[in-house]
Amino acid sequence: MRILHVVSSLNVGGAERFVIDLAVEQKVSTHFYVSILSMGQVDEPLESEVEKFDLGLVHSTSIVDIRRILNDFDIVHVHSSHCLLRILLAALFKDIKVIYTRHNERVHQSFKWQCIYFLAKLTLHKMIFVAEKARVNYLKKYPAFELSSQTILNGVLPMVLTKNESDYFRLSHVGRFVSLKAQHYLIKAVAKIPENIQQHISLAFFGTGELMDNNIKLAQEIIPNVKIAFNGFVTNRDDIYQQSDVLVVTSETEGLSLAILEALASGTPTIASNVGGNPELVHHDHNGLLYEYSDSKRLAEHIIRLYNDTALYQLFSERSVEIFKQGFSMQLCAQNYNLAYQ
Repeated sequence: MRILHVVSSLNVGGAERFVIDLAVEQKVSTHFYVSILSMGQVDEPLESEVEKFDLGLVHSTSIVDIRRILNDFDIVHVHSSHCLLRILLAALFKDIKVIYTRHNERVHQSFKWQCIYFLAKLTLHKMIFVAEKARVNYLKKYPAFELSSQTILNGVLPMVLTKNESDYFRLSHVGRFVSLKAQHYLIKAVAKIPENIQQHISLAFFGTGELMDNNIKLAQEIIPNVKIAFNGFVTNRDDIYQQSDVLVVTSETEGLSLAILEALASGTPTIASNVGGNPELVHHDHNGLLYEYSDSKRLAEHIIRLYNDTALYQLFSERSVEIFKQGFSMQLCAQNYNLAYQ
């Protein structure tokens, strides 16, 4: 089987990392021919990961070029709504299966998207959702996809379980600095923590984006005495989670968060906003804690609770690893996608 995965870019992001992991697992476990088509710029950060695993890589946004590229594949697997229309047009009248994975929970409502999904209904082999809640919400707007839709939970590769030693209780946030990720609520939450605890907390952000400077300025204004680092792109995930005691997710919306999956695999307890697929990964008071989106006061209370209760922290860590092993390995995810392709 020859598979082409399509992404909007190879910047550091959850969907992009997932695609590379999936492609690697498919290549290793099934010996499929696997390649990636990026509609982004040349030399983006994750290209080095693609090259490291000797995956095929092409760049194009031209429908004519893409149509020619598709001649070499049996499956074209789209992972970004930004790419969908070009692929649908390029695949018209070709003997190729088009798979589309929705990596977030937002339902497209505009007339433009209604037209695109009309074309998709004629062309798509399968529409995949990474959380069942997202699939249910989508079908309310587009019931015609009922029979061709299914949910496949994301997976990640195994990760290192050990933590580097530190004198701080280390909170980390992984994600681009865009409005949907809402990192400023974490900064506001830390500002609500008493100073005697603040001095034992460190804060690390991994990612870049147009709102990064805004968050740096906010942190300087309201938590000037907290140890904080804005690390930019870090491609080695083990490096991130070995220096993280807690992952904090502040998103307004999520599909099935790859950052949370990585936290599970690394035994890192998570405090997450109660949106999208987050509660499918973080079971409140079992392996982590949930709070309502934008409630920085409750987020602060959760941070203080984990800081004070080392036994609870350890229990959450152990349960996180078990949840990963039972349902979120990349091997299982790849097997489910292989069945969907067929």
